[in-house]
Amino acid sequence: MEFDDIFLKTVDSTQEWAKKNVAKFDKSKITCISAETQTKGKGRFNREWLSPEGDNLNITFYFQLDSKCLHLVSIAHILALSLAKVLRDNNLDPKIKWPNDVMLDDKKLAGMLCEIQTKNEFADIFLGIGINVNADEKFLSKIDQKATSLKVETKRDWDKQKLLDDLKIVFSNNLKLFNEKGFEPFYEKFENLLLYKGEKITFFDGQKEYKGILHSISSEGKLNLYMPTKEMLTFAAGDIISK
Repeated sequence: MEFDDIFLKTVDSTQEWAKKNVAKFDKSKITCISAETQTKGKGRFNREWLSPEGDNLNITFYFQLDSKCLHLVSIAHILALSLAKVLRDNNLDPKIKWPNDVMLDDKKLAGMLCEIQTKNEFADIFLGIGINVNADEKFLSKIDQKATSLKVETKRDWDKQKLLDDLKIVFSNNLKLFNEKGFEPFYEKFENLLLYKGEKITFFDGQKEYKGILHSISSEGKLNLYMPTKEMLTFAAGDIISK
């Protein structure tokens, strides 16, 4: 799919802006909304996403898929895998903290927020991603979890536009395959990058906490948690809150 690029100097949230302006977008393309500054960026579970002015990538991809597309709820996994490939191509060693946080050295580099609005035969996908690109350690210390940036990890400044262009190419190719065959072609790649696999974790499904061993993911992209009772629980959504 081709891209339509929209650049905003300042916005409250690229995700909210996309939802308010969706009627104007070309539904045959991927609309890429980027912002130099986000004043009210948000992550999953309505968490605040902090971003210093000019240093990071604040992006929302909007596109339509068939509402019957296989494994639609796993679409954010595809963006996480796409970023992971770009990073590996730059000699980095990313992992993915399920469902779609991209990590370096057990610290969060990028997070994603996916919102899906289904209308009859089509699904509107609003897929947001924030990437810590050139943020410094002083800024990262303000974040309420262990975080890092590409600059901190590699000791050099990164070209944000080139990073975005590379991500768009990989994501577009992966999205085409996902649209045709769902998550299954990506399953092994994702599991090979899965952080905490085989380790004890505490998992939050939005209502309740569970303690068990992160066993694997399913071919649909769901998390398999092996419980002390020897029962396997499978989750389509949630968050790993500690290990």
